[in-house]
Amino acid sequence: MVILTCKLAGLMALLSRRLSPYLPSGLTIVLLALSAPALAAPSQFYVSPDGDDANPGTIGQPFETIDRARLAVRGRLVAGITEDIWVYLRGGVYRIETPITFDALDSAPPGLFVHYAAYEDERPVISGGRLIDGWTDHGDGSWSTTVPGVTTGDWTFRELFVNGKRRQRARHPNSGFLQVAGPNPAVGENTRSTFSFAPGDLPTGTDLAGAEINMLHEWSTSRVPVANVDQVARTLTTAQPLGATPTVHSIFQTSDHPRYAVENHAALLDAPGEWFLDKTNGELTYHAMPGEFASTAEVVAPIAKELLVARGDFSDGTPVRNLRFVNLSFEHSAWALPPDGYATWQSGYYEPRGLSPYELPAAVKFEVAEGCELLRTRVAHCGGWGVMLGAWCRNCSLVGSIVTDIAGNGVLVGEDRYRQANDNAQWVINHWEQVAYNNLVSSNVIQDCGVVFQGCVGLWIGLTDNSKIRNNLIRRIPYIGISAGGFWDERESPARELLIMDNRIHDIVQLMSDGGALYTVGLQPLSAIRGNLISGVPSAPGLAQNTGVFVDEGSTGFTILDNGIFDVDDALFKFHYAGANSLISNTMRLSSPGAEPYYFQPADEDNITRTGNVIIDPSSPPPGCEYPVCGEADSAGLLAEHTAWIYFDRDGDGVADFEDACVERRPGDVSGDGDINGLDIAEMVRVLTGDVSDSDNYCAADTDGNGTVNPADADVFLQSLLQP
Repeated sequence: MVILTCKLAGLMALLSRRLSPYLPSGLTIVLLALSAPALAAPSQFYVSPDGDDANPGTIGQPFETIDRARLAVRGRLVAGITEDIWVYLRGGVYRIETPITFDALDSAPPGLFVHYAAYEDERPVISGGRLIDGWTDHGDGSWSTTVPGVTTGDWTFRELFVNGKRRQRARHPNSGFLQVAGPNPAVGENTRSTFSFAPGDLPTGTDLAGAEINMLHEWSTSRVPVANVDQVARTLTTAQPLGATPTVHSIFQTSDHPRYAVENHAALLDAPGEWFLDKTNGELTYHAMPGEFASTAEVVAPIAKELLVARGDFSDGTPVRNLRFVNLSFEHSAWALPPDGYATWQSGYYEPRGLSPYELPAAVKFEVAEGCELLRTRVAHCGGWGVMLGAWCRNCSLVGSIVTDIAGNGVLVGEDRYRQANDNAQWVINHWEQVAYNNLVSSNVIQDCGVVFQGCVGLWIGLTDNSKIRNNLIRRIPYIGISAGGFWDERESPARELLIMDNRIHDIVQLMSDGGALYTVGLQPLSAIRGNLISGVPSAPGLAQNTGVFVDEGSTGFTILDNGIFDVDDALFKFHYAGANSLISNTMRLSSPGAEPYYFQPADEDNITRTGNVIIDPSSPPPGCEYPVCGEADSAGLLAEHTAWIYFDRDGDGVADFEDACVERRPGDVSGDGDINGLDIAEMVRVLTGDVSDSDNYCAADTDGNGTVNPADADVFLQSLLQP
C-alpha cells in the first residue's frame, strides 16, 4: 500500500510538471498538493537531557525538558487524536526545581492514553536536587564548600545524598536515642518544653541553641528547635512545645523516659557520614565515609518540594485523565520545618499549631485525577512523602514500582479528614463525590519509609472507597506497615469496601510503639483483609503493645481471613475499642509456648466473630505443617510479571523473585546509582574489607552470585567495569 501510494504521488507530480503550462494555476496547486506525501502529525516525541527545546522533538532532535514535550502533546490533543501519544525519555538526569505539572488540558480522550516512558532500557531520572561541588578536602576526613543562596535565604535543605546514599545531619548520639532523665523539677511533670537529662548525655561547651530535637512519643514524633541547654541544671528547653496538643499533654504521659536525639548543630558534627550547613556563612561541611573522595563524589541536595503533580480542577471536578508514566525514576525532593516546629498526632499528619492544616509534600502526587497510572516507577530519596493518590482520584494505580528511602509516609491513598472543602474547616460527609474511588496499589516494593519522621508508615489509606491494596512487599518500617481509616469512631464515612490482600509485610514497627504490621481505624463496611503474610514485629519499647494486626478505635465492618502471622513478639491480634468484625481461617504461630494470640484492650470480645482460626504452639506444631504457618498466605508478595524489573536472578534458579533479595541492583552496581562505574570501586573495596554491612551493597558486590563476597567477585566486577 505504501509503495502504491508513493508511485501514485510520483505520477501526479510528473503530470503536474508536464501539464502546468496548459493548466490554470489553481489546478496546478491542487495537483502538487495531491502529489506531496501526507505529513502525519507525530504521535511520538522524544526528550533528552542533551536535547534542545527549540528542536522538533524527534529521536534525532529531541526536546530538552519534559515540560516542552507536555506542551507539544497538548498541541496534538487540541488538534484531535485517534491513537495513543508516546513521549520517550532518553536516559540521564533531568534536574528540576519546580514540579512537572499536568492539568485537565493534558488529558487524553476516553479510550486513549498519553504515555511518558523511558526509551527502551535506558534510565531517565527526574531529580529535584542540585549538584553541590567546589569541595575542599581538609585532609582529616572532612570536606567543605560554600553553597550559593544560603546566606540570602534563597535556599536551604535538610537532606544530603552522597553517591546515591542519604547522609545524616550532624546528630547526637550518632546512633540510637538518648532517654530523658525526668521532668524539670522547677516546672513539674506536666511539661512539653523542658526536661532534665542525665550527666554526660549532651556535649558540653555549647548551649545547642538552634539545634533540632527529635523526640519519640510512643506512636508519634516531634521535631522542634532547641532554645538552650543548661549544663549546670542539666535541663534542655525547646523553642516550641513537644508533641501534638490533641494527643500529648505531657511528654511523660506514656513513658517516664521518652527517647530523643539532637540534630543540626556544628558541635554535633563528629562522625563519618554526618554533615552540617551553616546558614550564617553558607558553608557546608561533610565528614566523608571511607572510600569517598571529594574529587569524584556526586553530592546532591534537594530544592524541589514536589517532582510530579497531576491535578485536575477542584472548582468543578474536571479531572486530569489517562496519563501513564512508565519506567521513570523520581528522586530528591525537599521539605522545610514549619516555623513552630513539627509535631504529629499519627502517621505523619502535622498538628496545625494555629496555622492552616498542613501535610508533608508528596514527591509524586495525583489529585482530581482519573485513569492515571504509575507503572514500574522508582521514587526514592524524598524529604517528605513518596507517592499520593489523593482527593478525588478515580481508577488510578501504582503498579510494579519501588518506593524507598522516604522521610515520611511511603504511599498514600485517599485523604485525611482535615482538607478544606468548599470553605469548610474540614472534610465533611456531604462531599462524598470527592472521595478517592477504585484506586489500585499493586505489586510494589515499599521500604525504608519514615527514616526522618519515624511515626510515619509504609502505606497509608485514608478516606477512600473500593480501593485495592494487593501483592505489595512492605518492609523495614519504624512504625505501621499498612494503616487504613479516616475517622476514629463508628460514624458513617465514605471509607468502605477496602481490599487489603496478598501483601507480604515484615520487619515492621521497628522503633515505635502502639502499632502493627497492619492497622485499621473507623467504620469501613464491606472491607476485607485477606491472604496477607505478616512477620517480624518486635516487642514495643514503650507501654503499648505492637501486634501483627491492630484493630483500633471504631474499626468495624472488616472480614479478616486466610492471613498468616508469625514472628510477632507480643499478641498477634490487638482489639482496642473495636466494633463488629470477623476473623476467619487465619493461621497464627505463637512466638513462645503459652503466648496470647488475642489482646483486648479494652474491647468487647463478643464483637469479634472467630471461626476456624488455627493457633500454632511452636513447641508442638501440627503434623505436616510447613514452617512458618502451614502454607497459609502462599500468594502473598509481588506478582511474577513485575519482579523481573525489581529483582535480578541472584540465586540462579531462573526466576527473579523475593529470594534473590537484591532490590534495585544488578551485579556490580554496589553504589546503587544504576550504573557500573567508578563510584562502585570504593563501595566494592568497603564490602571486601568488611567496612559495610548494608545488605543491598553486599548483594550487588556478590558479582558471581554464590552468596558470599570474596576476591573472586572483584575479578568479575572488574570485567563488568571494563566492558564497553
